[in-house]
Amino acid sequence: RRRLPSPPVAMESRIAIALIAVALLCGAAPAVAQTKTQITVVGDWAKHTPSSVAANSLCSSGYFFDPAGLECNQCPAGSSVDGFGCACPANTRWVAGTGVAPYGACTACETNTTLSWDNSTCMACDASNGATLNAAETECECLTNLGADDLTKVLVEFDESGARYAAGKRCVACPSPDGTAAGARDVDRNGFCISCDRIRKKDGTGWIQMTYDAATKTCSCPSGSDYDCFDLAAKKSSLTAAYSTVTFDSTANTLVYSDMGASIQSATVISDWFANNLIEQAHLCNNYGNTTACNAVANACVLAMYSSSHAACKLYAGMRDKRTASQYHQTDASTKVNPKLDWSETLPWLYYSTGDYASRADVGLTMSFSVPAENEYDTVSNLVFVLSVSTLSGEWLGFRPVGKLLQLCGGREDDLQAWSRFGTNYFNDCSLPVADALDAARGMGISTAGETLFFDLYLQDLGGLAPTANAWPERLYPVPIKVSNIAENSNAAADDDTFVRRFFVIDETAGVASGTKKAVTYMKNIKFTITARSDEKSKIYPPAVSITYASRDPSFAYTVEDGVGFQCVYTVDDSFWTTWDNVFITAMVFSGAYWAYGMMRVSRRRITRDADSSLMMYAVGTGAACVAGGLAVVLIFGGLYWFLFFKAQQEVYTVVPMDSDSRVKMFKEVLDAAVGLAAVGMAYTIAWQCNYDIFFLDWEKPRATTTPQGHMMNAPVSAWRKMFIANEWNELQTERLTSRAFTLTLMLLFLLGLDWQNMCVIEPTLATDDPKPYQVQSMLLRFALAAILMCVIVLCQVVYKFVWHHNYVEHPIQQFVDLLTMANMSIILLDDECSGYYLHGRSLMTFSDTSMQELMAQMRREEEMQVSARGLVPSAARAELAENQVFELYITKELRMAYESKLLRRIQESAAMQGGGMMGAAGALASRGGRPRGGGMAGSMGRNEYGRGGGWGGQG
Repeated sequence: RRRLPSPPVAMESRIAIALIAVALLCGAAPAVAQTKTQITVVGDWAKHTPSSVAANSLCSSGYFFDPAGLECNQCPAGSSVDGFGCACPANTRWVAGTGVAPYGACTACETNTTLSWDNSTCMACDASNGATLNAAETECECLTNLGADDLTKVLVEFDESGARYAAGKRCVACPSPDGTAAGARDVDRNGFCISCDRIRKKDGTGWIQMTYDAATKTCSCPSGSDYDCFDLAAKKSSLTAAYSTVTFDSTANTLVYSDMGASIQSATVISDWFANNLIEQAHLCNNYGNTTACNAVANACVLAMYSSSHAACKLYAGMRDKRTASQYHQTDASTKVNPKLDWSETLPWLYYSTGDYASRADVGLTMSFSVPAENEYDTVSNLVFVLSVSTLSGEWLGFRPVGKLLQLCGGREDDLQAWSRFGTNYFNDCSLPVADALDAARGMGISTAGETLFFDLYLQDLGGLAPTANAWPERLYPVPIKVSNIAENSNAAADDDTFVRRFFVIDETAGVASGTKKAVTYMKNIKFTITARSDEKSKIYPPAVSITYASRDPSFAYTVEDGVGFQCVYTVDDSFWTTWDNVFITAMVFSGAYWAYGMMRVSRRRITRDADSSLMMYAVGTGAACVAGGLAVVLIFGGLYWFLFFKAQQEVYTVVPMDSDSRVKMFKEVLDAAVGLAAVGMAYTIAWQCNYDIFFLDWEKPRATTTPQGHMMNAPVSAWRKMFIANEWNELQTERLTSRAFTLTLMLLFLLGLDWQNMCVIEPTLATDDPKPYQVQSMLLRFALAAILMCVIVLCQVVYKFVWHHNYVEHPIQQFVDLLTMANMSIILLDDECSGYYLHGRSLMTFSDTSMQELMAQMRREEEMQVSARGLVPSAARAELAENQVFELYITKELRMAYESKLLRRIQESAAMQGGGMMGAAGALASRGGRPRGGGMAGSMGRNEYGRGGGWGGQG
């Protein structure tokens, strides 16, 4: 299952647009009916690779999946399912049909006949020549007079000229293997006898026949050392004499498979291939320098996961060290293979001897994000990786480009090679049933002859030169491989990692013991990492490849799926993070300085210099907000750097790191810290605002009125103006320079509606096309894009409010101050213990609770400048002071203590007398003014009870 980065919202929006378009088209023109041919394919092919095992499991019993017609077909009577077709049972042959169904049939061999070895005909057993039919085995056999298997005779089907015997299969006596012993049949091969070679003396003077050992069924060398002869014992002794650390006991043929995920988690296998081939191939490599045999020994070491304790790797290391005097590629000028290597002659190169190979600066390629023009070789935009391929037996098959290979998940043909384009982070991951994963691996890791294939990886490095005609590949740069299954690579430390040269995709040969397949190993994950150099961004370090293998039990029916994948990640050794650290430190210094300045201002406003709990809370709350602001600056700086410099580059400058990178994780941790500190600062701000002391001062005078009895009295002042002003004050608390709903709507419009979110894909373009299945998004780019959009949208709203809205539409604060004047009310706001603000709203009118006609007349007089200014000091010579209605306010400590000890106590007592709850507090506020500290109800401090201003002192 492939990861699809496109969110479902984008698809739903496209569906809606498509439906609207269809509706418009249907209204504009009549619909035209179309006929479609629809075929039904059995099974869910989105989750399976097209293998015969998976395909036939979706069909009924006795049916096979026919890929030609994409349906399940039944096998003819008498046959059974075999792959994408049918096969005849034992001792039956396939007889051609007439060209129409059923196209052929399985026909059993006649009585007393057996199927030929090539399955083409049936043959009798020629009794006159010693062949007897074994009905149970449906095969002829050669027996002695006592009825036992005669090992001195061999069953044959053809004569010396290659003609098939008409009378049937016959028994022929095997010649003596060495001229003295009785003949012996080769039990492993049909129609073959065992023979022993004749060997020559070392001085070339004569020949001698090797002797046959009937007990071991092997040929032995004569005694003495005069002959150039190697039997099994001689081969072992020559190898152990040359390499004393090697022992050829059962451990030399033993492989251990772990984490198999089956009924058994591990398996120890005595490999048939190692037992039959290791000594022979090591003998040919060591004693004759046979390059094919040396290749096979190296392959055996690869299958042993490069274990330094395994006999195969000990043999390879010993022969490599012995031949260090003669090495391949000792000069670079002629071969163009860099760098100089520890590569002994006759042997393939398996191990890297130095640990600094990945940091070498000798790769000649110059990279570019743009496609170079034709016949321009100075720069390249696509990396060309080349595989040198050989078989398990050591045969070299040549070169081939990596291209679409090594990707078990498959995919779209156009996408499979996108990973080689420089800067394209490529992820082709999926989950496959074990059987399907093994089938996919077989398709690229097994030769047509059924042998395991081994690969050496190179990068074609032309170094800015034009390629030579008919000479591909050339100038190959070897690529190091890190196999995570190697014991040295399984720990967390990176300084002791082992890098190697050769790998395989799947092996089903080494895990066979006694003819039974015990274990299979396949490449579960492969990851390419290409890093641009810090000193010259258009140059790269040697690519590095990491491979992880998995072992599975072929006899176990797995019900879980394996996660397999192919990734290619491009990085850069960028110095940005050093700059980011410097910016971080600078931002924190400025944040600390700003916080200290704020603390100084607050301390100056406070009467006492002693620290108390409120000051400590202020220090913590504002400190968190300042640090959060500094972190936000650092984060936005980092995000903008990656977005602008990565997305806008044409030549190689930087590459966005993956989200799994430790530095990106640090970026996310800083973001989490900024959000957490901002939340602390916001919580303090809310708590601070909830503990203001607010007083509404009503300057309205009582009106004199006459009672029905003719008495003069002062009518009470209406409370509706105070309630109205209090409500407007509460509404003013929600006023913002920006609209949250508008901001989020625009964010959604740009990110989802216009698909700008697709710009967060790690590609050096600003395209908004749907991401490819192999592409991934970057958290750095997502943050940067969101920050850019948020800042631009917010800035535009702020500019609009200051430049246009507040000047030509409405200014909420100025209108509120004007409303206070019209209502003949002032506000005292204490946001700290002894400081706050005073909003002067005392009207020049006699009464504000009056008719509309009087209000309009008063406003007309103000317009005509017939009355004094509205400010607290209307007679001031300075116009700005005469009109000023908003002041900072400071009170003495004694006044604060008197307020808390007298006014608040009376409010609390009134609240207790009238119920003791919030309703009681509200009644007290309505009757006497003020409010309990921390409450949410505003009251009035009127002239009747406390006098003008209530004894408060003001300072402008």
